[in-house]
Amino acid sequence: MSEKKQPATSRPSTRTAVASPAPATAQQDGPAGWADDETVADHATQPRDAAAAVDEQVSEGDKLVAQHKLVVENSEKTRGADHPGTLRARADLATSYWKLGRYDEAIDIEEAVLADAERLLGGDHLATLTARSNLAFSYSSAGRKQDAVKLQEQVVADRERVLDADDPDVLDARTNLASAYWNADLMEDAVAAEERILEEVERMNGPDDLDTLQARTAVASAYRRVGRKDEGAALQDRIIADSERLLGADHPATKAAIKTRELN
Repeated sequence: MSEKKQPATSRPSTRTAVASPAPATAQQDGPAGWADDETVADHATQPRDAAAAVDEQVSEGDKLVAQHKLVVENSEKTRGADHPGTLRARADLATSYWKLGRYDEAIDIEEAVLADAERLLGGDHLATLTARSNLAFSYSSAGRKQDAVKLQEQVVADRERVLDADDPDVLDARTNLASAYWNADLMEDAVAAEERILEEVERMNGPDDLDTLQARTAVASAYRRVGRKDEGAALQDRIIADSERLLGADHPATKAAIKTRELN
């Protein structure tokens, strides 16, 4: 089962594992614990125009839903409802509904998948942690912001307890929690989460790593968003100096940092 990533719409900077210039999307992480034989690849298309693109996306999405439904039915029939491969197939079906914006259908399935994963695999199994994270994501997509925050906080606590402190999944959970806080307008909690992300990235990678620079940019943006303009400006000045030293004055990231400072 692939893991969704929290959207960046309400976060002051774009969100991936560490804030980066690219928009966050659902990604294939491939965590352990699920059978891999039911995976169905997305169909890439080259739309002719905007209207055709929408029609093709809906058409392909409906086809994917139908394929995943068939996989679920076949897996239940041949291997049983409690087989890990069946759980994965159900989770993939939920993701296909989510991609079509059918969040209530996705949530119903994901709540059942999480309950079954907890029953069959245990609360700390990696597949259970992924199911919990995906459900939190769907809650956020459906506008259930407080439910998303509560569940994402549990995901962070679980991954901190079960995984190594330097495991990328721990950092992913923290960034998803930060996004959940922003989406729920919990500004101070969001700033604190961004600061913790920066602290952890700098601890793992050092002060001059590009991921650290990106995390620092997210914190500067967060400061500005909550009205801590002096702190944001001071941190932005450091980002500019670091970018010039590490990347050069003509690098696009350096120019973007300077432009951000001028605008704020």
